[in-house]
Amino acid sequence: MSISVNDIRFYKAAVNSDAAGNGGRISATRITTNVLNNLFPNISSAERTVGVTRYRKAFVRNYNAGDFEFQNVKTWIDVKSTAEDHFQIKAGTDIDVQSGLSGNWYGVGILNAAIGSGETELVVDYDTNSGVVNGMTLYLDDGTNTAEVLVDAAVSWGGNQATISISGEVGVVFDTPGDCIVSSVLDLGDVVASSDSWVEASSSGTYDETTYPVTIYNVGTVTDSWTITFSNSNSFSCAGSNTGSIGSGEITSDFSPANGSSYYFSVDSDGWGGTWAAGETVTFNTVHAGKSIWFKEVVPAGAGSYASNVLTLGWTGESA
Repeated sequence: MSISVNDIRFYKAAVNSDAAGNGGRISATRITTNVLNNLFPNISSAERTVGVTRYRKAFVRNYNAGDFEFQNVKTWIDVKSTAEDHFQIKAGTDIDVQSGLSGNWYGVGILNAAIGSGETELVVDYDTNSGVVNGMTLYLDDGTNTAEVLVDAAVSWGGNQATISISGEVGVVFDTPGDCIVSSVLDLGDVVASSDSWVEASSSGTYDETTYPVTIYNVGTVTDSWTITFSNSNSFSCAGSNTGSIGSGEITSDFSPANGSSYYFSVDSDGWGGTWAAGETVTFNTVHAGKSIWFKEVVPAGAGSYASNVLTLGWTGESA
């Protein structure tokens, strides 16, 4: 069965605060959509008076139990804030924290004027003079028509209004500019578990990782660096630098340490060869089936309170 919308889940980062260490690794706390304060806390009246910029990190997970890949994944802010604050997004890593954030943020604006299908330039009104740069893909949506275009030149800013040159033509008529969002598209690539960096430290023991690669799982595999340590020619233990010990095994049996309803990974017994000795090791890495996204909320000084503001993401991807 291919990936369904229920297979795509969101999780909080390990640290959720306004300190430099905010973010980090994925947590076990799932984010429920359409729930108040599921990612950002309320903005206090004091914060609205002086203004505040707040960051939060979340992970999108491919939870397909059939281990299908979620490929060519793209996301964007699908609804512009109706309050006086605004949001932007950017890609993160599995471990980055707020103090290390740098690079471009991806924003959303409103088309300033109607355009025809042959248009090669857009004028877009934003809440700030950032959120789109040369090389980004833009997603246009007026509720009826949609289009994706590529920014092919430096963006010209006049205050918070951007004049954007695009590659080729829009190809679609957008004649209700006030209803048309223009969002910068964040390309996340493939959301799938993976394994790499297999290294054997043995004088005569071998493992054929080409024929018998480590099996990884969407649900159970985590991001960690693993060490298999032999206690004799047949037996070994395994531990992750972050997870810790996950048990022991023997080269005569497949090694599939359990992680909930799934497994961290599986090592095929048919891959072992040669003669292993006590103290010899195998190291390798696994990466979970997820990608991290940073969110930035900017509340300008003097912004009024608004009870029904939401942050909504649009998505595209392929199942394979």
